[in-house]
Amino acid sequence: MEDVFTRIVLGHLTADYLLQSKQTALSKSKKGLRGAVCCTIHCVIYATTVCLFLFRFDLLFFSLVFLSHFLIDRWSLAEKWLQLIKGRTFKEALESQDKYREFDVAFSCIVYAVADNTMHLVLLWLITKWV
Repeated sequence: MEDVFTRIVLGHLTADYLLQSKQTALSKSKKGLRGAVCCTIHCVIYATTVCLFLFRFDLLFFSLVFLSHFLIDRWSLAEKWLQLIKGRTFKEALESQDKYREFDVAFSCIVYAVADNTMHLVLLWLITKWV
């Protein structure tokens, strides 16, 4: 039988990368109604995809997956976490005058993606264990 964590990862990757447009990715954390709508639509697609991969179709589970993803994406919590721990951030990389600035910006993107994915996967794992 397939491991539950494998299905969590596959559902997350499918929803966050294969089913999310560039426009949605760039708009979902913007202020205002448009940002909120983009984030809501993305999170409905995300929660539906994760539920399908996990064969879980109850409203409580769907709602917790939706809410956890919405909170992280709407307010870019991975970026805020990196700022809190004084990790690599976009702002710091973009403001750099270093001759390796492009490398720093690219590496900061990777660090952000890993932090964001880790937050999502940990919460999905906890929700799956608790509900």
